[in-house]
Formats: sequence, C-alpha cells, structure tokens
Amino acid sequence: MSPSTSRGAAISSTERTRTSPRHARRGRGAVAKRWIYWKRRYAHPVSKDWVLLACLVAIVIAAASAFIDFRLAAIVLAAVPAGLAMLRAMPAPWGEFWVNRSKTVDILTCLIFAVLLVGLAFVVPQTR
Repeated sequence: MSPSTSRGAAISSTERTRTSPRHARRGRGAVAKRWIYWKRRYAHPVSKDWVLLACLVAIVIAAASAFIDFRLAAIVLAAVPAGLAMLRAMPAPWGEFWVNRSKTVDILTCLIFAVLLVGLAFVVPQTR
C-alpha cells in the first residue's frame, strides 16, 4: 500500500472516493424551483391578487348563468368591468391597483365595455 492512500492519510479535496447521489449533483429541478417560487409568491397575497380572483369567480358565475339565460349571463359578465370601474374610481389605497395609467381612461374603458356587453345581449334575438 502506498503512503498516499493508506488509511490514515488525508484525501485531497480534488480526489473523489465515490460518486454523489443523482439528486445531489444537479440541485433542484425546474418544477421544484417553480413550486418554491409560487409558494413564496402567494403566501401573502396582495390586493391585486384578490381583485383578479374576484374577476375570475365572477366570470365563472356568468358562464354558469348562461345555462339559465343568455341575457342574464351578459349582465353578470358586464358587472365585472363595471365593478372594476367603480374600484378604480375609489380613493388612493383602493383604486391603486393599476399604476402609470390614467384613471379616467381606465374608468371610461371599463364602463364602455360594460355598456357594450349589455347592449349586445339585448340586440341579439332570442332563439327560443
């Protein structure tokens, strides 16, 4: 046995005695990294997240009400941009979900879209 490989001799930092397990070589995978990112991002949701969730829930309710009546679904769907316009018209802490954009343009755009949705619903003829 040579003195450099005897039991008592120190191994240099560049020598490897065995290979590492597969998971120890590459670090975290892409899915694990994305999972950690989303878990940290949504641990404490901000106001924008709640507004987005409310919009999505209202859209799902409008889609469900389409089975009852087409016009009812259009009115419920038009409530989403109308509600956003009212939220945007509120004072500073509530209306500051959008930045670097004009408040009046946002409010007018949402209200015009809501009126167009309701108008379109009543222009389309009933088929039943």
